[in-house]
Amino acid sequence: MRLVAVIVVYQPDIDFLNKNILSLISHVDHLLLYQNSPLTNKDLYNNYENLSFLGSGENVGIAKALNQAIEWAEKNLYTHLLTLDQDSSFLNNDLKHFRDLIDNEKLPNIGIYCPNIDNRGKLLIEDNQPVVEVKDSITSGSIFPLDTFKLCGGFEEKLFIDAVDYEYCYRIFTKNNLKTVVYPEIILKHEVGYPTRIKFGFTTDNYSAFRTYFIIRNQLLIWRRYPKLFQPGYKVTLVKIHIVFRFIKIILGEEDKINKLKSIVRGMFHGLTSR
Repeated sequence: MRLVAVIVVYQPDIDFLNKNILSLISHVDHLLLYQNSPLTNKDLYNNYENLSFLGSGENVGIAKALNQAIEWAEKNLYTHLLTLDQDSSFLNNDLKHFRDLIDNEKLPNIGIYCPNIDNRGKLLIEDNQPVVEVKDSITSGSIFPLDTFKLCGGFEEKLFIDAVDYEYCYRIFTKNNLKTVVYPEIILKHEVGYPTRIKFGFTTDNYSAFRTYFIIRNQLLIWRRYPKLFQPGYKVTLVKIHIVFRFIKIILGEEDKINKLKSIVRGMFHGLTSR
């Protein structure tokens, strides 16, 4: 395996990003930092021979950033791509172990290899099996054979940011019968949302109006496109948490209320009309 990793950065916490780079750099053959916002302190990384920068600093979204990383990996003859968010990190030496597990995996038709997500202490999979087939997983922490992209194409850029990962898992399974698998013993720390306490003891994820729009629009699009694969729990979360409860919580205690409420309505309209 020749593994290149890409971290897509957007207004990152520099201290956390640096710690993440230090934890990764010796376990990958090359590391890319894709700039969806400008990194002004690039000289911090001059000591790393196996680190390169992509992107101009313009926010092109997660899908386009990852597609450009795929192009770079193919051009430079890598075999696998590890995709990471700037706020995700592997525990201990799990990435090295992750690579070893993939190299020795015998299951056929695997399109994506994924870690077990630890979201604020709650694991995605509580299972002692060595490997678990799943319908979908997030891009952060996932390792893609470059052959998957050659066969199935890249990520859908019109989705821009949210549900890019789910759409890809569903597409490669539906069209090419490629599986997404999780190794439960490989842990990736990854927190979803930006929890904020508001009135009456409620907690809200407090997404921006921009992010709110894409969450609702994209998940509705994918629900309609892959109704049998889009999981019942996601349907409940979308309607109950991201639309109904979020509408109430925005009114009760979030800032930028008007724009966020408009984003919910616009996201629903565009999701239902496939715009």
